[in-house]
Amino acid sequence: MQDVHADLAADAETLAALIRDHEGSVMLPAGRAITGYLAELTVVARRVVLGVEGEESASAPRITNSGMLGDAVLAWLSEHRKATELLATAEADVPWPGGAMRPSAVAAAVLTALFARGQDIADVLGVRLPRTDSVGHVAYYGVRTRDEVYAGHGEPPAARFRYELVAPSGERWEFGPADAPDRISGPAVDFCLLFTGRRAAADLAVTAAGDEAVRWVELVPSRRNPLWTSEVD
Repeated sequence: MQDVHADLAADAETLAALIRDHEGSVMLPAGRAITGYLAELTVVARRVVLGVEGEESASAPRITNSGMLGDAVLAWLSEHRKATELLATAEADVPWPGGAMRPSAVAAAVLTALFARGQDIADVLGVRLPRTDSVGHVAYYGVRTRDEVYAGHGEPPAARFRYELVAPSGERWEFGPADAPDRISGPAVDFCLLFTGRRAAADLAVTAAGDEAVRWVELVPSRRNPLWTSEVD
């Protein structure tokens, strides 16, 4: 996997280019949906900027989804680029919902939000968003936050899962103990679409083995993460 900060920058430019390529054919309802998603990505980036710069509060201001689509892209990219640069040079932990995290971990969280909202935007446009091995950082964020799925559903299992995922390049990524009884395997992109709630398990090539892993897949649709879940969905 490439450096998470480089991937965060590259994926944003890819999404911006995709939107610009189709901007001329976007009708008003679709345009409003896309500007809404971009506004939420702008809020996430602004949260990073405020957190790294040490403002009194790391809570991002509400950014509306009104205005032209091109303006929304520019506003988001400006904030996103600044956030990416700050995370790449930050040395101290960054304030974040749930507790301060390393800059690289926050970058992975932002990349996950970008993955999810990028998929939303591609779905509105009716096109396929190119995926690269940058999804490795997203997949690891999903592994790292496994227990969020159990919120409201009892205690998460103490034992770790084994994850065996295949990157877009064909490389194999493995996380967790090799002898773990609970396993999740399949394409890394499918795993990321699953845990961010962008696709149902039945539509993906993700397999689960072991009672707890199967239960995790069943609980995934109930997961609510403020980075990628809102009234816009």
